[in-house]
Amino acid sequence: MGLFYNYETSGKGVAKNGPKKKPFFRFWEQFIGKFWKILLINLLFFISSGMVLVLVGAILTGQYLDMRWMLLSIPFVIGFGPASAASMQVMRKFTLEKPIFVFDEFKKAYKENFFQALAVGIFDVLFFGMFIYGALFYLQVVENAPTAGNYAMLIVSTAIASYVFMANFYVYLEIVSLSLPLGKIIKNALLLTVMGIKVNIINFLITLLFGAAIYLFFPFSTFLLPVIPFGWLMFLYAFNCYPVIQKYIINPYYESRGEHNPELPEEVTEEEHIFTDRGGTEQEIKPKRQAKGFGRIIK
Repeated sequence: MGLFYNYETSGKGVAKNGPKKKPFFRFWEQFIGKFWKILLINLLFFISSGMVLVLVGAILTGQYLDMRWMLLSIPFVIGFGPASAASMQVMRKFTLEKPIFVFDEFKKAYKENFFQALAVGIFDVLFFGMFIYGALFYLQVVENAPTAGNYAMLIVSTAIASYVFMANFYVYLEIVSLSLPLGKIIKNALLLTVMGIKVNIINFLITLLFGAAIYLFFPFSTFLLPVIPFGWLMFLYAFNCYPVIQKYIINPYYESRGEHNPELPEEVTEEEHIFTDRGGTEQEIKPKRQAKGFGRIIK
């Protein structure tokens, strides 16, 4: 871009405490700015826990899995939780606009949060695996015997699974950002699922659209799994849900101690400063019009 940039011009600069852009525009600005790094996280996550997704795809397509597949999936089931936590840590730093080395941050978060994330990951795999199996079973039951009781069982189990899924938006973010026992993290997540219901519904619906697209275009969609969908969705979860954690958990903690949350921008004070940041207030420099020279007419 340097070939086309005019260094004789200057904009107004960026105001330090200027108004924030709307969340929709900030999301896409951050996503585009971190696009290649998000792809890298997607790949790391897929390598760490991709076999779990293969198992889910096999269940959804009605294929039977033998013992060899089950044994092969064990390392990926173990890695699912820690990889999810590590990915959410990187996405959290992206949304906070903190400078990081992606691979180092991922590796560090993977190790430091391994045991808590491992427990949550194993629970997720077992819980949602049983839900998928049960949902397929109840669909067959409803098809053969469409009674109110059978419909009720299917609806209730789907509602519970949806609630647990939305709680997961917060569990892994809490694991990497808070020093709390796992029980309290899960309790907070279940409450935050209700408190942040608006963003949770947005996350849930977009996830459903991604899942439907992957299912409809299976097996061709599997070629995209190492590239984009999980990184994009985890970035969406961090962008929408971490502010809810800040609002209801982190900010009240610092306020009770009379301190300012260091993750938030510095508060503006009226104290006298030696130097003043004038970003956004400078006079815009416009390019000067080049004076035309003289020449002769070639005959």
